[in-house]
Amino acid sequence: MRKSNDHPMDKDMMKNLVKYVIGKPFPRKHTVMDVDDVYGIRVLSPSQILESTKGTNNNTRLLITFQNRENCKIFDSKEAPGFWKSTTKLKGIFDANKRHIGNIKIGWYYYYNVDDGRDKSSSRLRKSEWQIREYYLAPTYLPQSKVERKNVLLTMMIKTKAANNNNNDKSDDKMQIVLDKQEIMQSLQCLQL
Repeated sequence: MRKSNDHPMDKDMMKNLVKYVIGKPFPRKHTVMDVDDVYGIRVLSPSQILESTKGTNNNTRLLITFQNRENCKIFDSKEAPGFWKSTTKLKGIFDANKRHIGNIKIGWYYYYNVDDGRDKSSSRLRKSEWQIREYYLAPTYLPQSKVERKNVLLTMMIKTKAANNNNNDKSDDKMQIVLDKQEIMQSLQCLQL
């Protein structure tokens, strides 16, 4: 785990997760999902997640699951059209007092380009525009007496503007722009009510 400059969005998601874990409502539109204990949402493709969840638009979903993050594994099946692949790096999120709140793990959905009917192979593997950002708390951040909801994993699935195989920083910037536009639209909708 390395300390890095946090996206404001990542800190915001982590603060929301802390509130949810101590029993407060989650402040943004989300879906609480029952998932496979070992693979989590990784058994589902982006289209399956979109169909079974609520969201503010077609490009973003917030999912809350209850699972032991240490048991989470990559799901890769010959029958599935693709799979979620996480980066090996964990990114630490820190509060204003430089205390380690938790971590984020970023992954992308990869699919096989089999339009011509040929078999799946690594040469046909393509990175999609779908990204997941998995947030979870450090076990030592909150006293256990304050924790009402255990083993909570907050996952944000977002569609970036374009898949980018070479530079994830640019993809993060694109994702931030999409999220900023979404937040502005939500604020405007609230004002109209």
